[in-house]
Amino acid sequence: MSDTIRETIIKDFLTRGAVITTANGYNTNIGANAFRARKTIDPDELPACDLWPQPENAENKYGVSTCIMKLKIEGIVAFGPTNPSVVSEQILGDLKKCFLSHYDTTTSPPTGWNRCAYIDGIVYTGGGLDEYPDDGQLTVGAYIRLEVTYHTKLDDPYTQ
Repeated sequence: MSDTIRETIIKDFLTRGAVITTANGYNTNIGANAFRARKTIDPDELPACDLWPQPENAENKYGVSTCIMKLKIEGIVAFGPTNPSVVSEQILGDLKKCFLSHYDTTTSPPTGWNRCAYIDGIVYTGGGLDEYPDDGQLTVGAYIRLEVTYHTKLDDPYTQ
């Protein structure tokens, strides 16, 4: 069976996250490993980007279900000698640039993305770093929260 519209969008976000590398004009390489809802990431798998699909809200009118899916996307790196606050700000910037840009992806390297055809809109609702690393910790991260609006036919999550 084919994927739902929601699943198609999630897969598109995962694919998009994989472009976050310094070779593509970003400050970090968190796209080197793109995961989906991984609670534990091995230090050997860093740097990494982890996408967390979350519950959605929906409104049904005139045969259409308009959905607002929440996503949390995290970036995690080993920060080395660089101040972890500086690194977390770079991650935050890279996540925003990658997932909120609307410009051309036909360039090499890609400079933005032409959103998945199923997406009606993306809203940035917040992000950053909740807690700085303790002494002895070697990793730091940042996250963004997004609300992704899309629609399907009423009672048919596979069709728009």
